[in-house]
Amino acid sequence: MSNNNIAYLLKFASKEVYIDDLLNGHLYMNAAGYYHGLPGEQGDPLEASMVLPACIYGNYRLPIYCMYTVRENDIVDGSVQIPKRMIREFGCADGWIGILRYDSFARLIDSHTTGGEEVYAHGAISYGIPGPKRIEEIFQGTICNLLIKTPKYAYQQEYRIIGSNPVECRLRTDTKHPGCKIEEYGHAELDLGSQLTGFSWKTPVSSLTEEQHRLALKLPQHA
Repeated sequence: MSNNNIAYLLKFASKEVYIDDLLNGHLYMNAAGYYHGLPGEQGDPLEASMVLPACIYGNYRLPIYCMYTVRENDIVDGSVQIPKRMIREFGCADGWIGILRYDSFARLIDSHTTGGEEVYAHGAISYGIPGPKRIEEIFQGTICNLLIKTPKYAYQQEYRIIGSNPVECRLRTDTKHPGCKIEEYGHAELDLGSQLTGFSWKTPVSSLTEEQHRLALKLPQHA
């Protein structure tokens, strides 16, 4: 999906310290493959698939950082409505939300993307089943498969930052299922080198108001 008209990025977290890390320019990233075994809607067995819906994986060891995309047309009277299921599924009913102004944050990420040393790619997720031409582009590496997901997850309006360096992955014995193996992944930490002062804010989830079975978040005014 295009990055045009993105106004803000949101990060949902169960603890304030996780949002503080983001606002201090420190991103904790899990491997794409880590999400294969997670329960509920946070998990996706097709994560990092090269050909949806087949489990043919690529880039599954690359670390990713996930956020929620707010576009200009999502904003009404200075507020954006968030699906309640986002709060429920990410276990942050008593948690916090980090708010970043997109243009400033994207420029900062771009500075870590040049040369591919730290960030491989970043952008809004495209939701759909790729056709033959898109699949060919994925295998050629001109399009990153980690920026494509099935329509099932479209409500998450996800934006991703993808690290360049694969994390470690090892197999261990599944004690609950003899003869089976479980994937265990390391993680990555991206230091943006500066605090996100001037274009980042945080607010408790408890401050959100309910409107039409959704939660309304009042966005900060542009500085």
